[in-house]
Amino acid sequence: MRSSAAANSQSMSPLAAAVYEILRGRTSAADPRITYAELAMLLRDRKAAFGHITHRSAELYAALCEVGMACRELELPPLPALVVRADTRRPGDAYYAGMPWKHRGERIAAWRRDLEDVKVRRYPRRPPS
Repeated sequence: MRSSAAANSQSMSPLAAAVYEILRGRTSAADPRITYAELAMLLRDRKAAFGHITHRSAELYAALCEVGMACRELELPPLPALVVRADTRRPGDAYYAGMPWKHRGERIAAWRRDLEDVKVRRYPRRPPS
C-alpha cells in the first residue's frame, strides 16, 4: 500500500518537481537562500515550458506550495523556506500563510528555524513516486 507522500508526489506538477530539484540542490550551501527572481530564472533556463515563469507568477507560488506539502508529508522541513524576497532576504507573505503565530516576530523566528532545519536535513533526490 502506498503512503500518502507517495500518492501526493506522484501527482506533483512538472514545475513543482523542478522547483524541488533546484531547492534540494541548494541545501548544503553556506547560504542556500535563493530569491524568487533567481528561482524563476533557473526554471526558465531549465525548460522551455517554464519560459513564462516570473518571480510573481501564481504558478510559481502554487509550485512552492506543492513542494512544501510534499516536504510535510515526508516529515521534512519545508524547502520553500529557502526562497526569499531580494529586498528582505526573507520569504514573502505567502510563506507565512496558515502559521499559527499572529505576530511578525514569531513568524520570522519560525521561518528561521525552518531555514536552519532545511540546511541540516537530507532530502530524497526526487519526491518518492
